[in-house]
Amino acid sequence: MHIIRLPLGKTAPPEADCVAIEQRADGRFDLNATALMACGDTDEAESVSLIGSEPYDRYDDAEAAGLAWAAEHCAGEVYISTLG
Repeated sequence: MHIIRLPLGKTAPPEADCVAIEQRADGRFDLNATALMACGDTDEAESVSLIGSEPYDRYDDAEAAGLAWAAEHCAGEVYISTLG
């Protein structure tokens, strides 16, 4: 998996696989992610999303969870977007 970390506040291109991490007012972090899942030898792909995770106490934990989720969904190139 190729990871592209975007500058703070930048969002991924609309069709890209993305892990978006947003800091909450209480200092914890929310995780949202999207991927175009195409695992194995199939030519078919399905768009999948992770929306509204439980909050993470640390940014690194949110990022690791998002990347693990993306890997499970066969993401090849993943943008990491940090908001807030």
